[in-house]
Parts: sequence; structure tokens; C-alpha cells
Amino acid sequence: MLESVLPISPVSARPGEVEATDAQLKNPQTTMRRPPRGVSLELKTIAMVLIVLASFFVLAVTLLDDAPPWQLAIALCGVLALIVLVFDVWVYRPIHAFIRRSRDRLGSNFQRSDPAYRDELQELGYLVGNLIAVFSASEDKEWVSQAVRADLMRVQQAKRQLLDVGEIGAEINAALPYRETVERALSRTKAFLRADVVALIRHDDKTRAFAIEGCKGLDLAAAAADCCAYTTGCPVREALDAGQVTQSADHSCGLLPATLSAQLALPFTIDGVGRFALLAAATAWDHFDDIPEEVLAALQGHLQSALCNAHRYDAIRRQVVTDHLTGLYNRRHFMNRAREETERSLRYQQPLSVLMIDIDHFKHFNDRYGHSTGDKVLQAVAGVLKRALRTVDLCARLGGEEFAILLPNTPAADAFHVADRVRATLAGTRYTGLGLPPEDNVTISVGVATCPRDAAVLEELLELSDKALYAAKAQGRDRVCQHGKATPAPLSL
Repeated sequence: MLESVLPISPVSARPGEVEATDAQLKNPQTTMRRPPRGVSLELKTIAMVLIVLASFFVLAVTLLDDAPPWQLAIALCGVLALIVLVFDVWVYRPIHAFIRRSRDRLGSNFQRSDPAYRDELQELGYLVGNLIAVFSASEDKEWVSQAVRADLMRVQQAKRQLLDVGEIGAEINAALPYRETVERALSRTKAFLRADVVALIRHDDKTRAFAIEGCKGLDLAAAAADCCAYTTGCPVREALDAGQVTQSADHSCGLLPATLSAQLALPFTIDGVGRFALLAAATAWDHFDDIPEEVLAALQGHLQSALCNAHRYDAIRRQVVTDHLTGLYNRRHFMNRAREETERSLRYQQPLSVLMIDIDHFKHFNDRYGHSTGDKVLQAVAGVLKRALRTVDLCARLGGEEFAILLPNTPAADAFHVADRVRATLAGTRYTGLGLPPEDNVTISVGVATCPRDAAVLEELLELSDKALYAAKAQGRDRVCQHGKATPAPLSL
């Protein structure tokens, strides 16, 4: 390592000498090295001592007339020899040894470029200058090495985070329903961000209202995003307005507990749906600082892509399983769900009732008032059916003016009362808004059959409910007929 940084321009060397040294290094076969400059420190010391002793000798000879000069000269020579010996043992030899070890330690590059000054002080200055340069270079290399290691660790960490985000994207970008996609996205992002709470917040651009689409780590029933509309410094609102990732270290609002002041908002837009923001919150103010911007941008893109795909999936699924005119489920979806509910009814010994519904004299509406009015009648009946049912019930349009309803965990008597309530609601409503005169109202006939009381096979259950429907029509319409039970005429309204 030392030789790699040499030759180094000596601190005390003059410019001409450095240039000569560089030329010699470039072409070692050139002329001989310049003769070493300066005078040896040892010679300087001896000369100085000689001058002092000579002065002392002259002074002594002048002042001491009785003393023989030759004796004094011998004494001074002895003193000179003693001083030289002491200096040689205690000063010059250690200095020469230090210079030799230093030259050996600095290596052959230094030795080739070393001017080898006779003056030990100059040589020591040259050595110290090179040693300082070597140590400075070593310190610089160490600092650079530490900086490189730190950068490498950050790059490796970012690479691992990007790989994790890629796995999250591969999982949540699958063709899944919207609700399931939201649940998966929240679970995975909560674990990746090491957040205490994550929530998906939707902003309605028309009403300017905020709503929570889902959350993890917080009771959704007790949470409301209304505070995002007015709270100062809200990261969700700032992220949606700026269209970029927003982070806050000390924000508090009514949506989250006061301890979750570190918040991170990732905004994105779903075409045709609205603007969204993923809000992550933690207790430590610097909790999200270790996540680079490029990682957050990748996560933001995966969330946007996944939720866009989920909305498209649900839209296509609704088109496949729903009737375009009434918005109810179609026959295919009804049959699939009916088989599942029949199996569940038999497995858990819970009743399942089926209602077959037909609009009375529907051809009369089409022939007299036109097919457009007939479509409005179908839509009105569908709206009444949807409002009268539970969320677990399933209503479908089988075709034409015929509808069917599945009532899980509903015995025959309860199903009869549901059907009669719907019939009475329709019969007691005037539909002048649909273009019908006041004397014309919409009535329905309903047939009811229950599993497993009436049948344990789906096809038989549907056939029995259909027979009950025809029995209701045969008895005068505008009534409910339950399979295996006589039905009284409906009360006049």
C-alpha cells in the first residue's frame, strides 16, 4: 500500500529536485543521480565544537600564561573526542538507524526517488513529508472505503426492498376482486413498511369527501376520514394535491391515535374511479426515513396497477353475472349460486327458500305503452325487490318479466311473508312517473318452495316453485302461492 502511493513530492524538496526525481522515475536508465546536497549534521556539529574549543584555547592561552599550550591542546582534543563519541552514540546512530528503517519501510520507489541528502535534517524532513503523505493517503483511502461500504450497504438494502416490493406487486396484481385486492395490499404494505396502521383512503372529487376503503391495525367501524378535509398539514390531502409521496414526522388528526404521529402518504389515481392515498402511520418520527424514494415510487406504482386491475376485474365480472337492464344477477349466476346454497342447506340442515316471480300482464304494458315503458317497469320492479331483501339474499332476472329470489336460512312461512310484502308494496304503488295512467298499477305473482321440506334437489325445487307461480296466476294473479299449501286471495288495497 505504501509503495502504491509513492513517489510523493517531498515537503521540503525544492521544485527542481522533484522534477529531476520524476524524470529519473520515468527513465531509470538516464544519467546518474545528482550529487547529494547539504553538509552532514555530524560535520556541522564537529565544526561547531571545534570553533568553540578553538576559541576557548585562544582565550586560555591568552589569559593563562603559566599553562603550557600543548597540554591545553591535548585536553581540548580529549574533550572534542568525548563530545563526538557522545553525539555519535546518542544522536547520530539513532538518527541514521531511523532514516534507514524509514527508507526500508517506504520501499523501493522511495529509495529510487530519495535525494539522499547529506544533511540528516533535510533527509528527515524529506522522510517526514513522505510519511505524512502516506498516512494522509491511508486515511483518505479509509474514509473513501467507509463511504463506499456505506453506499454499497444502502444500495444492497434498496435492492432487497425493491425485490420485496416486486413480490408484493406480483401478489396483489393478480386478477382478484377489488375487496380481496385491498385486503392483500394493506396486509403486505403494513408488513413491508413496518407500520402500526395502514389505511386506503379514497377522495371523491365531486363531493370533496374522504372515505376509508379499508385499513389494518385500526377499527374500521370507529374510523372516519372526515378530518382529512380540514386538518392542517394533513399528509393525505397534501399528497393528493401535489400528486407525490408526502411524509410528516409530527402530524396528529382525528383519524389516528395521537401517538402515531409519523405518517406517510402514497397517492395514486384510478381512471374512472377517483383519487386514492395509502396512509401508513407509526410512532417513531424517523420510522420511514430508511426507505428510498425509488422504492416508495415502485410501491406506489404497484398499488395503482393492482387496484386498477381489481376495478376492471369487478366491472367485467359484473357484466358477466348481471343483467344490463335491471342490474340484478343473470340466470347463469343465479343457477351457480342456487347450487351452492342448496348444498349448504343440506349440509347444515338449514332451510333455503326460492321465490319465482312474474309480472302480471307484462305484455299489456309493452303493447299499449311501448317497450321503453316496459323496460321502465322492469327496472322499477327490480328496485323494489333489491330494497326489500337482505344482503345475504340473491335476486336475479331469469329472462323477460320473470325474476327469482334465493332466501338462505329462511323457512317457508318467513319466505311467504317476504314475498307477500313485496307483492303488496308493488300493488300499492302508483307508477305515473313511468308514463302509466293512475288506474294501471304493477302487480306480481309469486311461487314459493323450500328446501329440504319440498325438495332436496335444485332442479326439483325450482320446478315446484315454478308450479306454485303458475298456481298463483291460475288463482287470479297478484298473489303468493306456497307449494303444498292453499293460498287465500289477497286483501284488496
